[in-house]
Amino acid sequence: MNESGPTNTTEPTANEDNNNSSLIPHPSSLIAAGTIEEKLASLPDAPGVYLHKNAEGKVIYIGKAVNLKNRVRSYFSKDGGHSPFTRKMVKLIADFETIVTRTEKEALILENNLVKMHKPHFNIRLKDDKRYPYLKLTLNETYPALLEVRQPKNDKAVYFGPYAGSGKMRQTVSLAKRVFKVRTGAVVSDRRWGGCPWRDTSQFLDKPCLEYHIDRCLGPCINAVPTTDYQTSARALKNFLEGRSDDLLRDLEKQMQNSAEEMRFEDAAKLRDQIEAVKSVLEKQQVVSRQHEDYDALGLYIEAGIASVVVLVVRDGKLIGDQHFFLQNIEGRGEPEVISAFVRQHYAGPTAIPTEILTPFDIEDAEAVEEWLSDKASKRIEVRRPQRGDKVKVIEMASQNAQLALREHLNYNETAKRVHDALLEDLQKNLKLDMPPRRIECFDISTVQGSFSVGSMVVFTDAKADKKAYRHFTIKHTLEITKGTEPNDFEMMREVLRRRFQRAAEGDEKFLPLPDLLMIDGGKGQLSSALMVLQEKNYEMIPTVGLAKQYELLFVPDKSEPIALPRNSPALHLLQRIRDEAHRFAITHHRKRRGKAAVRSLLDDIPGIGEARRNALLEHFGSLQKIRAASIEEIAAAPGMNRSSAEKLQEYLQVLTKVE
Repeated sequence: MNESGPTNTTEPTANEDNNNSSLIPHPSSLIAAGTIEEKLASLPDAPGVYLHKNAEGKVIYIGKAVNLKNRVRSYFSKDGGHSPFTRKMVKLIADFETIVTRTEKEALILENNLVKMHKPHFNIRLKDDKRYPYLKLTLNETYPALLEVRQPKNDKAVYFGPYAGSGKMRQTVSLAKRVFKVRTGAVVSDRRWGGCPWRDTSQFLDKPCLEYHIDRCLGPCINAVPTTDYQTSARALKNFLEGRSDDLLRDLEKQMQNSAEEMRFEDAAKLRDQIEAVKSVLEKQQVVSRQHEDYDALGLYIEAGIASVVVLVVRDGKLIGDQHFFLQNIEGRGEPEVISAFVRQHYAGPTAIPTEILTPFDIEDAEAVEEWLSDKASKRIEVRRPQRGDKVKVIEMASQNAQLALREHLNYNETAKRVHDALLEDLQKNLKLDMPPRRIECFDISTVQGSFSVGSMVVFTDAKADKKAYRHFTIKHTLEITKGTEPNDFEMMREVLRRRFQRAAEGDEKFLPLPDLLMIDGGKGQLSSALMVLQEKNYEMIPTVGLAKQYELLFVPDKSEPIALPRNSPALHLLQRIRDEAHRFAITHHRKRRGKAAVRSLLDDIPGIGEARRNALLEHFGSLQKIRAASIEEIAAAPGMNRSSAEKLQEYLQVLTKVE
């Protein structure tokens, strides 16, 4: 074991790159004593991972090495011939730690997991892929569904994508409904679901939804199709999404012929339409290989400090789709290093891995990457740069597409920046501000007769919603700030603003920087409340306005008359959008609080259900609706429950349902 970190003694499995706990040591195990010189002298001749830290102890770069001694020492060598990027990073290194592994593959997996955990400033980063949609086929379920998701998980479902845009993906979903008739939906969040309303597939429904009636679903929810037939259709959908359509067409044509021979002409006509729909998709797929190969071809283009990567997806010799990605933090990095970082980050998730991954440059760690991907996919994976033939042409096509994608991205951003700059300058002129308001914060209160009162803070940076900076506040002193039976909205606003600016005064980074413009949803009264708090906290220099919804008038300090911007003013439209977003954010949190309280108070009224059982039931079933739908046996099997309590609970809920 190296004194700078523990030796990894666990052999990674095919999925360990997605299970951080198995290959990430506890932070305390990374602490090492001694100066940098002492650590350099004791570095081992072994593979592993190194973590560079700045003076504050924050990890700024993570790398892997076949030989830790040679790699880490090279950073501190005076004649190392470093690039400007490396010299910039080395100046900030105040300490480093190392973790020894047995193989380069283990080092690669550990590096991936540590980068996900620490998000170091100097590591190449694939832009957040949550914005790229995926299709998820739940073949692990009795009645599989095709779902639209934003964040893939390491479950037993099959994922397809990411798709360059939701438009292409939804065209695919529409075709799947017409041809395969599987149930579809969208996972909005862990607790929200759109599309097929049938969630509990262990219980059939009394009647189907519209999709069944318009022949877009086989109706498994009402047991209208044998389970085996439905699963066969789902597997055919999987083959289609993987680009294996020839067998599908043959099966459909055979079914159409049989239907015609048996004089089931209506069925034959439907099959004919399905065949035409599949062929319309196949016509758009370009044949790039006559050998029916499966591979991903990567193209790379770098400009303006951004790397654009395009993945051309070739299945069964046909180009079935393309995927666009952008990487940041590539300053001073060579193309092979950028491509290597992309491969390791892109294929770390549940993305389908083809037999071959073709790269435009030779990558240094290709052998370790191949070994890692082969374990992950449970088949032999080859990562290589083609030297001749059709595959070279496909790589060139991918690189040309990468260039076009980046140019379009840069042009769009430049145009958007000019529009936003003009918009903020217009707002500056109308409000007579000293500078364009780059950061605008808006506050709103949501309450019902003083109950479940909440405040919202939304932030727009450069005229765009900055949702990571959004904050909500639970009003703590609702009972103390009411006048009789009416809540005091002004005092609620003061409480929210006091807490917001107190956190800023204490140096809380979540509430910094300060806004260039503070906006209140309301008129003179709400504006006066805000100005009072700003004076208390010594932040009077922050420009503040109130936007009253009734006539869309702007109230500003030291002016008796409000400002009425033209109805078609872009500046007014921006302020309205910010105000409406603050209102939406407040209402959403208010409803969430109110809904939780309603469920809890209902369960509190049931005999034999105390706080512990109530919490256990909600955690086990997820919602009151699911508790109502559960059988006595299922309720009795929940933690902390027995049959007697389950019977009382179900009886109470049945009576309540009749009353409702």
